[in-house]
Amino acid sequence: MLRTAPTAGARRTSWLIAMAVVATAVAWAVALTTLATGIPVVDMTGEVTRDSCSPCHIRLDEADTPGLTYSHGTHIMVACSSCHPVMPHEGGETSRPSMAGCFACHGVPHSAGPVLGSGECGTCHTPAFDLRPDTHVENWAGEPHARSVERGRLNDCLLCHDALIDCDMCHIGQEVEVGRIPPIYISYLPVRPERPSWKISLGGPVTPGQCLFCHYDFDAFEPGRIIFRHGDHVSRGFNCSSCHPVFPHGPEGTVYNTMADCYRCHSLEHAASLRGLVATEECVDCHPPSFELVPENHTPEFTAREHGAMVEEDESYCTLCHKSPFCQECHRSQREMADGSPPRFVVPEDHTESVWLSQHGPKFLDATGTCWACHDSPSCERCHQTPMPHPPEWFTLHGVSDYSKHDDADCNICHKDREWCQECHHDQVRRVDLVEENCTPCHEEMAFKPATQIRHQQYAEHAVHFNVAEVTGRPYRCYECHATWGSANSNGNGDAAHVGPSAEIGHDLRLCYDCHGALDFQSVIIAPWPGAQLCGRCHPEGPVADQGRPAFQLQ
Repeated sequence: MLRTAPTAGARRTSWLIAMAVVATAVAWAVALTTLATGIPVVDMTGEVTRDSCSPCHIRLDEADTPGLTYSHGTHIMVACSSCHPVMPHEGGETSRPSMAGCFACHGVPHSAGPVLGSGECGTCHTPAFDLRPDTHVENWAGEPHARSVERGRLNDCLLCHDALIDCDMCHIGQEVEVGRIPPIYISYLPVRPERPSWKISLGGPVTPGQCLFCHYDFDAFEPGRIIFRHGDHVSRGFNCSSCHPVFPHGPEGTVYNTMADCYRCHSLEHAASLRGLVATEECVDCHPPSFELVPENHTPEFTAREHGAMVEEDESYCTLCHKSPFCQECHRSQREMADGSPPRFVVPEDHTESVWLSQHGPKFLDATGTCWACHDSPSCERCHQTPMPHPPEWFTLHGVSDYSKHDDADCNICHKDREWCQECHHDQVRRVDLVEENCTPCHEEMAFKPATQIRHQQYAEHAVHFNVAEVTGRPYRCYECHATWGSANSNGNGDAAHVGPSAEIGHDLRLCYDCHGALDFQSVIIAPWPGAQLCGRCHPEGPVADQGRPAFQLQ
């Protein structure tokens, strides 16, 4: 069957040139925006270009249409908009080029030469593909196809049918008086409709505007897996970026939220004195009854013996579903093993070591063990006066004596270097004056006179500097000695480094000697007691048993 390009194609030349100019302008605008910000910007209603697709599709050559043999690579010289007049994704659906669009080139002769592209079915369709359209029902050759022609679909019929053989000969044989059918298929180029520009940025905080063009229905999820409604979360004031920290679509595929993402709110508790759970932790509220809650890897062997390796690798994954009572039944030999083996106590090897009691606190803080699997708050409180683990409202209320009912000795079991405390308690006072009225409201012992007799060494070091204003003209401020907070100023071994003191380090005499025994620019001593004399201020000769201080021998 001969198919030739219509003269209408020539009449569209000026239109194509104009569109090419517009496409070039859009491409340059997108390119300049991307270069300026480093973030791709896509015009969803503009001309389709490679840059429109590459932010999400790194492998453009992979076609996923069953029965079709296609390669973008063999069409690299053809403008994307020739086959895709509009952005393929919109309103939750993906539009694919029609066969009519393909036949704008396929089967069309290039002047008097060969065709631009093969018009044979087997060139583009696999042998297993059913060439007969679904619309061609059993009696299609009768009245149904006539009604389709009446609706103006005659030209589409000529995509596959030879007018002389398939149409005219049949009409003559059936004595149907419809006249001769046009002998050729008239190819045409689809026209991109004029629409307001809708540009989206694929970076920055995720917003509804980035999603609405492609997803009219945010909640059109695969049935049977999850119960979720964006509206329920938006009505509570959550931003999209709360759950989607990055744009979900990228060259490597779609980034789906995990259950761990959901548990940033679900199962999280407010302070008990406030509102309890932030969001439900009940499985049935997010998963339908048909959803299988037990993961496939939870075999009887895994449940009875092999799950320990996964717990060590990522215990947060396990705690999404399992709480302490569930684990305790097996670990404390209160339930039969899933694989039929006899119950047994599970006691970690390090718990049998003599140093365990004195070292378990810091390990708990560092989350280096799975304490939660066996221990709940009552089991900890048999030794600790303080509720362990600390309840949700602890951070806010732990300083209220009627609530906490603890003493410093109990805190020192875990918080030995007080780094956790310093970060909060002193961060707000780093620029205040080091004077008695600013310190004694929290540290009554610092009012003791003389300051060198204060039992707490760090309190003493601060209190002896209360009166420096008498010499310097103004008091010291915390940040002048404590340039930074936390452990960043240690060398990794707990020793102070030369970059400055750390808030949790008692004293570093290298800093002290910047003033004590040093001379100012007028050769006047800045502070008295140079060298060993300074040490003798707190460490007198001989043992001082009543003060509990180590002896220091002056040289």
